[in-house]
Amino acid sequence: MFAGDPLAARPLIVPPRLRGIEPDRDRRATWLELFFDLVFVVAIAIGLNLDHDPTVGGFLQYLALFVPVWWAWAGFTYYANRFDSDDVVYRLTVLIGMFAVAALAVATNGAIDEGGAQFAASYLAVRLIIIALYVRVIRHVEVARPLAKLFTSRFSLAVVFWVASLFVEPPWRWWLWAIALALELTTPLFARRLMSATPLHPGHIPERFGLLTIIVLGESVVAVVLGVHDVSWELGSALAAAGGFVAAAALWWLYFESLDSSMVARGVAAGLTFTYAHFPLVAGLAAVGVGVKLAILSAGGDKHFDGTGWIMLAGLALAMLGMAVIQLATPPTLFDIEVWLRLGTAAAALILIPFSLELPTAVVAWIVAALVVGQLVYELALTGERRPVSQ
Repeated sequence: MFAGDPLAARPLIVPPRLRGIEPDRDRRATWLELFFDLVFVVAIAIGLNLDHDPTVGGFLQYLALFVPVWWAWAGFTYYANRFDSDDVVYRLTVLIGMFAVAALAVATNGAIDEGGAQFAASYLAVRLIIIALYVRVIRHVEVARPLAKLFTSRFSLAVVFWVASLFVEPPWRWWLWAIALALELTTPLFARRLMSATPLHPGHIPERFGLLTIIVLGESVVAVVLGVHDVSWELGSALAAAGGFVAAAALWWLYFESLDSSMVARGVAAGLTFTYAHFPLVAGLAAVGVGVKLAILSAGGDKHFDGTGWIMLAGLALAMLGMAVIQLATPPTLFDIEVWLRLGTAAAALILIPFSLELPTAVVAWIVAALVVGQLVYELALTGERRPVSQ
């Protein structure tokens, strides 16, 4: 039994098909996709954690390692949008991919140092699974064969660099990773014409990105709970927790208030803008969550995390940059005041970083909350009416 009518039996093996030619069908995220998201959130929460190195170098390392994790999620998501057949082969392949992502999460903490080979091997497994899925498309979906061949060839070339990185030491290993990721990340840019011939299911992609965003935002709430649990309940830690929660709630409202489910349907350029802009957005939101936890620990008396409030501000700047770029893909694009407001909030967060080093982390948490709430209130005032957050 598979998705759809729970009483209707389906064949165990169903070849992939092009889902984007079914625009009238109400396409929703499947249970497998939701299960899949949880593995990536674990990868973000555990593997890309800033707790161990809350420094500028640690933050840059976090961003660098976030790229392959996020790209792996995007790769599976876009394949499912176009070709998901929900048969035994697809389910087993995705479940194996989830195990590879879990291994990637475990290997992330030591990826820059002694664990680089394990990290590369785990990510290599993820990419080989994606390639195997596209080989199946080449065999069964004639209209999508050119696109699948392009993806397969470029991803396979990237695999060569990932394999080579297993046999060299840093810094050469990192250069090989950079080349491989550049090949993968630029592939959609070379496939714009072919993607126009193999359309996405337009309503599914915003929903998938929205679900990932809300789960990552949930990490901020988890950070509040865990942070308060790990320290004594004092005024400082309570204020930091409250500020972190207000910031997370306002970021949720701001993102979903302006999320346009028709954005991907406007064309390949809008879809690519929407996709790439979610990297700084999701990375920034995850960083805000880590920063909130460190702020609570600092306010509760852990001096190791004093002066780490800048992580919240840096995360906010990234998130606002991502939201601004997403807004660029939504008419009236460059002339939309919301774009400039978000860029202004990102700039304000960056300007405040040097000052945050001398401020109590609880104060920084409320500065972040004030910036986001101010942005939200102003945008709501501009609209003249409240849009449903379920859009």
